Amino acid sequence: MNSTEGTANPEIRELKPDEFDEFVTLMEVAFQDSIEEDRLDTDEIRKLMKKVRTTLYKILQKALGMNIEFYVAVVEHNIASGIQLGIEKDEVYVGNIMTHPKYQRQGLARKLLQLSFIRARELGVKKVRLDARADNVNAVSLYTSEGFETTLHSGRFELDYVTEKNKSTFNDLSVRKVSKIDIPNIDAMLDDSYPASYLEAKGRAKFIKDLIPSRAIRFFAKRLAGQSIHNYAFFVKGEETPRGIIEATQSRIEERIRLSSPILLEKDSDILSGVIPKVLEIETGYRGITIASINCSMHRTNAIEEIENLGFKKMRETLSMTKRL
Repeated sequence: MNSTEGTANPEIRELKPDEFDEFVTLMEVAFQDSIEEDRLDTDEIRKLMKKVRTTLYKILQKALGMNIEFYVAVVEHNIASGIQLGIEKDEVYVGNIMTHPKYQRQGLARKLLQLSFIRARELGVKKVRLDARADNVNAVSLYTSEGFETTLHSGRFELDYVTEKNKSTFNDLSVRKVSKIDIPNIDAMLDDSYPASYLEAKGRAKFIKDLIPSRAIRFFAKRLAGQSIHNYAFFVKGEETPRGIIEATQSRIEERIRLSSPILLEKDSDILSGVIPKVLEIETGYRGITIASINCSMHRTNAIEEIENLGFKKMRETLSMTKRL
C-alpha cells in the first residue's frame, strides 16, 4: 500500500465482491492486537465475509430482517479505510471501522462514520450503535464528537485454561439448557445487570426477545460461521423459578468459549461461582477448546468479584455507544 500525505480526497463507495481479501487484510493491520488477543482466525473471517454476500445468505438475511453492508474509502487506488454496517429495522450497528496506519488522521474514519448516519436516515432508522475499546482514546473522542453517548461500560474477562480443577462443587445448583424465557422477575434481573441507559438504547422489549435467539437465527449462525449458541438457566435446589440466565457460544472464527454477561439479581452473584464452572463443563467436557471469556458491566462489583475469584482476568474494557438521529 502506498503512502499519502495531506488531507485525503477519498472515493467513498461500497466494497466490491473481489475486494473482500483486501478488506480483511486491512483488518489484520488495523486490529492486529485485538485479533491476537481474541485468537481470531482471519482465514475463517475471509470465508465468512464472502459468504454473507452470496445470494443464499442475502436471502436468509432478508428473511431474518437484517442486512450487512461494507463500505470503503479509496485513496490512490488503495482501500485506506473501511466500515461494516449491520442493519436491522430499528438500528444500524457500526462494526469494524478501521483505517490503515498510513492514512490515519485524514478524516477517513469520520467520513465513513457519517455514512452510517446517511444510511440510517435513508432507511428511516432512528439510532446508530457501536462498541469501542475504552483505551482507544482517539476512537472514543471521534465518536463523542459525532454525537455518540456511552450507554454501557463493560469488561471482558478471560480464563486461560479450563480444566477439571474448575469443576463446580455446588451440589445444590443445577444448570439447564433452555429455548425460551420463562423468568417472572426478568425485568428486575435486567435492571441489576445493565444500566438503564443501555436497556433504553437497546429497547427493553427487543432485548428480552433477543435474549434467546430463534431457531432461524441459530440456523443462520451455524451455517454462516459454524457458531453454536446455547442458553442456560440456573436453579437452586428445590426451586422451580430460575435464578438467572447465561449464554455460551463457540464458532470457527475464534478459539474460545464466549459467555454472555450473566443476567441475575446482584444479590445472587455468589452463585456465579457455581454456575460458570457448570456451564464450562457442559460446553467443553474438558476437551478441545479450553479458553473461556465472559463479559460483565463494570458497575457489577459483586459479580466481577465472583468472576475473578474463578481465575478470570480482565482483558479489556469496552464502551457501548449510541447516537440518536
